Amino acid sequence: MGYIKRLAVCLLVGLVAAATLQRIIYRVFWELGDRFQPAPVIGIAGMALVILATVIFSRRVAAVSEGALGGIMALDFAMFGWQKLFREQGQIPLGRLDEPFSSFSGENLTWAFFHHSFAFFCVIGIIQIVGACLLLFRRTRLLGAIFLLPVLLNIILLNIFYGFDAGDLVHALILLAGLLYLILLHYRALATFFFRRVDGSLGNVVLAALVIVAPLVLVASFGSPDRNPQLTGKYRVEDLSVNEVRSVARSCQDSVLTTVYFDLGNDVVLEFNSLQRRWIGRYRLDRVSGALEASWRYPVPAKDPLVGRLDRVQPGEWRIIGMLGKDSLRARLVKE
Repeated sequence: MGYIKRLAVCLLVGLVAAATLQRIIYRVFWELGDRFQPAPVIGIAGMALVILATVIFSRRVAAVSEGALGGIMALDFAMFGWQKLFREQGQIPLGRLDEPFSSFSGENLTWAFFHHSFAFFCVIGIIQIVGACLLLFRRTRLLGAIFLLPVLLNIILLNIFYGFDAGDLVHALILLAGLLYLILLHYRALATFFFRRVDGSLGNVVLAALVIVAPLVLVASFGSPDRNPQLTGKYRVEDLSVNEVRSVARSCQDSVLTTVYFDLGNDVVLEFNSLQRRWIGRYRLDRVSGALEASWRYPVPAKDPLVGRLDRVQPGEWRIIGMLGKDSLRARLVKE
């Protein structure tokens, strides 16, 4: 291993150690209380990086670094796993769970999802602990790295697409670099096992392509579930008139149409000034004439169909005129 590669490996081990140590110290200071500020965390983490890079910088750097990296990452993954089993992760304030779904941030949505099933969260924790155990031993280290790779990739994608704190993403990326290093140490053996040429390989490729393409063709034949993309969305009801009488919700007790949802699959929801007062059903729209019909499946007593016409006033705004059961209806729908 050349000088540059040895230095890169040493720095990788140091980064993984620093990230793990930083998380432990932050946790300890947080548990002790606000009067203990985690100011020395960055300094201690930096010292760990330098010391480790110096200690393992030797002719046997590859062997030493592999064991050190496996042990440090095992510690970190085991901590993540045990935290899940002891409810140290995946928690969200109970008061938030009664707030509107649309008010949640991406991170809160993630934790609310995992909070719903503690058993599922425990399974993830056990997987991380098992993977940590595999990383500890030379014979099972490669299996452990491959075993943990999809788990870590899923965590990274959650961090990216659900807007987690940047520090969490950086930590996960450092761990990913460590796992990839442990896997790539066996690159030649893995390449030989997965990509060696065998008889009939072209036929296998064609068969695999057919297996992948056939479902694609089948799904594409279904068409898009968004049959009316120009209409799909949430709308605020304004200038509502029922039986030619202006209707406005003046208190939470008033059962007045306030919101309309046109959803995928031609679903429609009428909300009458409360989440507890909703009619849910399906609609049909004639794109040429604007004729609109809707029937309801929830609640059961809601038998009155909606029959009318939708006219587009401007982008994001429609005028609806029709009958809801025996009542005439006229309103503007403004997209939110």
